[in-house]
Amino acid sequence: MPTEAVLHLSVSMMKGQLFHLIDCRTSSMAFTQDADAVSDRNDMFCAYGEGGYFGVSGKIAMGAPVSPPDLSKCHLATDDAANGEQVYCCPPYSSADIKPFVPFTDGILRIRKPAHRLNHKEIEDFKRGIQLMKELPASDPWNFYQQATIHCTYCNGSFDQVGFPDVLLQIHGSWLFTPWHRYYLYFWEKILGKLLNDPTFAIPYWSWDQPEV
Repeated sequence: MPTEAVLHLSVSMMKGQLFHLIDCRTSSMAFTQDADAVSDRNDMFCAYGEGGYFGVSGKIAMGAPVSPPDLSKCHLATDDAANGEQVYCCPPYSSADIKPFVPFTDGILRIRKPAHRLNHKEIEDFKRGIQLMKELPASDPWNFYQQATIHCTYCNGSFDQVGFPDVLLQIHGSWLFTPWHRYYLYFWEKILGKLLNDPTFAIPYWSWDQPEV
């Protein structure tokens, strides 16, 4: 990550070159405990469905430079799909020193299966893990709804970019998206494994090669 002045997100485009940007806004940003009516399949998509977009769309993802946010300065986000209504989706914040990320080296092999190939026990374990996340205190960073609001937090303007107080952070369309999303899936899978007390747990993926499912 550069420490010098970082270019504005709205970079100039080369003449005649088309960029397709991704917008993760939804029609409703009301993440409440009443959202249990959402199907298990939609829960799966909510958590990591967007990650498969780039692999199947054939479109170009813009890699505009972006500076990181100051996590201590979170403010109301804006849901443009709901007439500009302001919503609160700030993550829990701690002033404690951030530990450097070190990948787990437990030697355990995790195999991610396509969702339609899961057996009954694997489906039930996945559903139970989601339920355990939902039952955590609302202030717990591992809580399902805290994890779900991550799209509101980093796509709808909860943070400004450091050095650019008038430029909202939009993680999509920037060079941070790929590592950001990989970290998100990595830790989401770890949370489920911890709650299930199963170090071998692996999240399934949706196989778009199986249209009948």
